[in-house]
Amino acid sequence: MILRRITQHVREQNWTAIAIDFVIVVVGVFIGIQVSNWNTSRAEDARERLLLGELRAELAESVRQLTIKRNAYDQVGRSGREALAFLDAGAACGEECWPVVVDFFHASQWQQVPVSRSTYDEMRRNGWPRDRALVDAIEDYHRQADQLSVPLARPPEYRSLVRGLIPLAAHTPYWTHCFELTDGEEVYLDDCPAGVDPEVAGAAVEAIVAHPDIHAALTEWAGFAGALSVSIDPLIAAAERAISLIDADLDA
Repeated sequence: MILRRITQHVREQNWTAIAIDFVIVVVGVFIGIQVSNWNTSRAEDARERLLLGELRAELAESVRQLTIKRNAYDQVGRSGREALAFLDAGAACGEECWPVVVDFFHASQWQQVPVSRSTYDEMRRNGWPRDRALVDAIEDYHRQADQLSVPLARPPEYRSLVRGLIPLAAHTPYWTHCFELTDGEEVYLDDCPAGVDPEVAGAAVEAIVAHPDIHAALTEWAGFAGALSVSIDPLIAAAERAISLIDADLDA
């Protein structure tokens, strides 16, 4: 329609009408571009907010998992200290060897501490989050997580060492009655029924006590595991700071 009008005005040499038509075309194109940009911006804002919500959920789940791991490692550290106290005392366990075996077994527990970053990586590929303070907070969180993951990448030497000394007959009762796994949370139970005869438990303790490398390996691992909260607590705090910034962005 507009093209026919322009052609007609050119034939008629109606320059005023041609100028008006030109302005109409330019304005129409400009408005179309602006509307397209506005729609694109709205779509990007909506996508960023959606991913911010997913990132918040990801961080909240990480906080939950980190709290679980911290509590588990606190138990590992306590059991390690109990086992070391028994070794240092040099006394026999008599008829109460099963709790000692349980302490040595609890002390051998190990878990990695993975941190999911898939949502954040997807956002960064698109230039999001646009809040620089939030980016810095999450980068700090991931930096701490990476530092923590390195020493936990592989199980400790003590783990395979002591589990190889505990008779196979004691393994199934331990996993059945002294260990619980619920919704990803490992719980190590101290007050669990004896799973083997006292003679078997006593022989296990004797073998552990007699091994020359047990004390040093347990000392190293129990000391590390018992102090992990020093690293995990700041990591939880970093995740919670990022969550607070996300909440502020979503409420804006």
